[in-house]
Amino acid sequence: MSFFKKLFGKKDQQQESKNSEENLPWIEPTENPWNVRLLDLRPISQTMLSTSQNQQMAVNAISYGAEDGRSFYNQRPKNTRTIQTNLWFPIDGSLAPGVLFKPETMEHKWAIYFDGEYLIFIRSWLREVFVIAKASQKLDHLIIENIIGEFTEGETEAFTISFLNFLLISHCLDEVIPAPLPKELISDTKSAGLWAFSSYGNMAHVGIFKENFIVPPRGKLRSHSLLHIAVAQSDIQEIENQINNGININSLAGDGLATLHWAIAPEDPESLLKLLELGADPNIRTIQGATPIMNAAQSKSNKIDHLKALLKYGALVNAKDDRGFTALHRASEMGYKEIVVLLLENGADKDIEAEGHTALTLAKARENQEIVELLS
Repeated sequence: MSFFKKLFGKKDQQQESKNSEENLPWIEPTENPWNVRLLDLRPISQTMLSTSQNQQMAVNAISYGAEDGRSFYNQRPKNTRTIQTNLWFPIDGSLAPGVLFKPETMEHKWAIYFDGEYLIFIRSWLREVFVIAKASQKLDHLIIENIIGEFTEGETEAFTISFLNFLLISHCLDEVIPAPLPKELISDTKSAGLWAFSSYGNMAHVGIFKENFIVPPRGKLRSHSLLHIAVAQSDIQEIENQINNGININSLAGDGLATLHWAIAPEDPESLLKLLELGADPNIRTIQGATPIMNAAQSKSNKIDHLKALLKYGALVNAKDDRGFTALHRASEMGYKEIVVLLLENGADKDIEAEGHTALTLAKARENQEIVELLS
């Protein structure tokens, strides 16, 4: 049985809604950034919903909420075919073990984890490892040395490589690139669109029938590391274990936030204090240039204890993000009087201007009268 029939022939595996277009439109080379002819998958991929008559598959599809990937670390694909490759992805010095992509809806077809040596690709509805890829890290790059397994039955080696490249870039980097499509379906665009939705869910926007078409990544590959997850769970012992295992305490997660930024979320500052005690940089920046005190200053719940701890360990009260805004700007706009007072007591400069705004003008715009009086 071909992999096309296997994907679409089992009604108990997956039933897709039937309100798609009969024929999908083409996007000509002059109309897209890649200068190749593409199939527009959006009439199907961005409108259809996935359902299953198999209750276990439905449960599996949305079962990854608390999954950190470690339950899959020792699993291997049923297919043991090994392909040599030299794909590479930029990283921030190192890529820590953890979550690269976690399914959140039934339209997400893959879960992707990294155990420090292997990238692990799990078919979400089945909770089954289909592919693993051995990787090494060198000179701020993750290098894919070989791929074991296959994503779809009977695919060529070139198609496996393209499929893996697409998953990492579209799912883990959130970049839109052409999804590889089976060349056998080039004359049947509706079937190609349904195949793409079954294979990639709503993560595929356009498709290409050239199986060796490889788009390089633009962003840096980052994981929601096991350290980040331990911080979010306030698991102090696991925080210590991960740092003792050599994980960079200042690493950025897939969302561009460092461990200290994640430590702002728990109500108790225990995780944050532990990180600071272990040497975390109190002025570490997100990919937008925000420092932890900025996050603490604008948190919807009172994070005064978190803020005090950061200031005690040397957080710069007048640090500016990439747009020029400070913690005082944020707290003033949000109307957090207690935090504004604390920042001012620690030397916050109320005259710093960013994009034409001072903390005072932001407070006035929000009609936060108590804050206006403090800053006037």
